[in-house]
Amino acid sequence: MAKWFEDAGKNSDIVLSTRIRFARNLKGIPYPKKMTAEDAKRVIALVEAALEEMNYTFTKYDMQKLSPNEKERLVEERYISPDFASSKIPSCAYISDDNNVSIMVNEEDHIRIQCIYAGLEDKKTYDLISKIDTYLSEKLDYAIHEKYGHLTSCLTNVGTGMRISFMMHLPAIVMFKASEGIFSAISKLGLTVRGMYGEGTKSAGHLFQISNQVTLGKDENEIINDITHVVEGVIAKEKELRQELLNQKGLVLEDKIMRSFGLLKNARIMQSKEMMNLLSDLRLGLSLGITQNISLKDITRLMIMASRAHISSSETSDAPFERDVERAKLIRNTL
Repeated sequence: MAKWFEDAGKNSDIVLSTRIRFARNLKGIPYPKKMTAEDAKRVIALVEAALEEMNYTFTKYDMQKLSPNEKERLVEERYISPDFASSKIPSCAYISDDNNVSIMVNEEDHIRIQCIYAGLEDKKTYDLISKIDTYLSEKLDYAIHEKYGHLTSCLTNVGTGMRISFMMHLPAIVMFKASEGIFSAISKLGLTVRGMYGEGTKSAGHLFQISNQVTLGKDENEIINDITHVVEGVIAKEKELRQELLNQKGLVLEDKIMRSFGLLKNARIMQSKEMMNLLSDLRLGLSLGITQNISLKDITRLMIMASRAHISSSETSDAPFERDVERAKLIRNTL
């Protein structure tokens, strides 16, 4: 099955992906920040034994055996977090053979299960991650408090231990300078807006992640319904402003998008930040019918495959200039 960035789902013109993450810990074992190497190996062994009995196959990635570039590629594909990539204790990632699920063992918590799909797919994503979590809960002794729910390293995850995030492309909201007001309103509803790779990262190419902050006091379905309702409102606003852009500045907007298309098709050197901005224009143009002969899947795939670590893994040198040349070549060949 295709990876999420090679696929398309509902509202893919605005929502690139839906991701749900469950944080889980095991009873009687110190949390990762306090655990010894032997503790870490014990957690890996327990999780691996549980997965081996599961009717769902995974590939194991031992973080201590991967190169920095290999780790960064997994971060770029959003299967592991930047913090997990730099972990100093024994840790492993397990990625399902259908590319929909990844499990980080010994990140901030003992177990972090993630499920990701292209587009606005909250129900499908939740259904799959719930099945994985239910299975593991029958094989492993989770640390659960009778009153507070799942116990986690960070207090903000106590309760359901669930984070749901939608990666969204919001160029019109940014161009109309409406992002500050909308994001402020979102934060008052217990949600947060972050960059492409989550906490501590900046937006690139008008891409933002909207996710929940509250995990305690609500059940999983309530959290999903609340954030999905907000995201649907943001989608509606983005669509409204895109049409307004087209009505107010049709020729200017078309010129900007076609210039971006021309640069992407012909440039011989392309830096990552420039690429993200140009691809953002191309994505907007495609949704408005200005550009054709390329799919949303192609654009999303380029955003990942032309990222730094993916370019560095090719036959070229790891020097920045060589990467920029290779990136431009990949973009030209795709377009």
